[in-house]
Amino acid sequence: MEIRLISHASVIIRSDVSIWTDPWLEGKAFNDSWSLSPLPVFDDALYDEIDYIFISHEHPDHFHIQTLRSLPAAFKERVTILYQKNNSEKMLNAFKRLGFLNVISLPHRETVKLTEKTNVYCYQAGTMDSALGVINNNEVVLNLNDCEVNTGDCQRILNDLGKADVVLNQFSIAGYSGFQDYENHLPRQSRNILDKMMANHLDLRAKLTIPFASFIYFSSEDNKYINDYSNKPQDVADYFAEKGQKLAVLYPGEIYRTGTEHDSSAALNRFREFYASMETLTYDTSEIIPFEKIVAAFDKLVKHLHEKYPVLLLRSLLKPVTVRIPDLDRTIVFSVASGEFREDSEAEPDLIIKSQPLHFGFSYPFGIQTLGVSARYTLIKNFPNWRNHRILFSLNNAELYLRPKYLLAPQNLKFFKERLPGAWNQFLYRLKVMR
Repeated sequence: MEIRLISHASVIIRSDVSIWTDPWLEGKAFNDSWSLSPLPVFDDALYDEIDYIFISHEHPDHFHIQTLRSLPAAFKERVTILYQKNNSEKMLNAFKRLGFLNVISLPHRETVKLTEKTNVYCYQAGTMDSALGVINNNEVVLNLNDCEVNTGDCQRILNDLGKADVVLNQFSIAGYSGFQDYENHLPRQSRNILDKMMANHLDLRAKLTIPFASFIYFSSEDNKYINDYSNKPQDVADYFAEKGQKLAVLYPGEIYRTGTEHDSSAALNRFREFYASMETLTYDTSEIIPFEKIVAAFDKLVKHLHEKYPVLLLRSLLKPVTVRIPDLDRTIVFSVASGEFREDSEAEPDLIIKSQPLHFGFSYPFGIQTLGVSARYTLIKNFPNWRNHRILFSLNNAELYLRPKYLLAPQNLKFFKERLPGAWNQFLYRLKVMR
């Protein structure tokens, strides 16, 4: 098989069919807080050979709406989307609205035949992420993407697939929990990602790992500090060399052919040259959002949450949160449990968030998750309470509602049964990286 790196998590895996994963060719992601780095390498002639598009999950660096909307209409009518089967129809409906006529829902831990020679396999991890296995001529390429998989997950994958010859894995920081003393937290977070890559490589008994899904830079004025702590391909290469394990580093546009030796030196040299010019990259400043719009977005969000979750549960788990909004020179206190939203100039803030990312967080089901991934806030105190809020907002985005009439719906019960091990593993991992 051939693996061609396009950008970030976007590769084309080619056997007797071609599968394009997580297309991202232009624009930004996560509330305009991430930018591609380096830029993609994609030739329009590739449209003719692509048969399938795999979308791993709904995060916008994988489900990149601007890119998907811009693809040629005839191409969208011809290709088939591959997406994990879960408890919600929202992504399937989104594909249709974007003009894709053909969608295959991939069941958890089952193999689906695409051709006489090529099968695909989906492993769902946590409440959102999924991995794709491509099996052809007794070779297995496993695209882990952002999946937080542990030894147990890897054993289940090996039980299903028999092996994983090549593993594609994320290699750098993809968000931050906002702790004020970031210089103490971020180096450890970067190292944890390298440790995770190696653990996955060894647990899956992979012949070779390809680092990807981290070819971005944090491109807002209030998150640019993250870039100083991000892993680079050379860091991954040094780590794998130290452990005596095989790695293939690709630069956008480069191809790896499975079963062959790969010299990463040319790609590493190109990356060194690219990162030497990082000071020329641009960073965006935040738009100032009127206070009244933030209040309205919060009120709408609270009404929705009260409809979907027991109020007694919200009151027991969620305490009020105090936020300093520096560009509006206001300090507010909000309570999801009571619906209260008020100013309190004397209160000490738990969080510091500018008006635009705060408004975005309240305005969309994925907004608070985006706030964490974009790293556009500072956490001052009361971390356990904020962590509980993040868990609730993640459940809401996954449409896992806890009022009995929603919770006990057949599709949710099946979803919980299939994804509980992975969800628990991802929850524990998130607790680790957020400390």
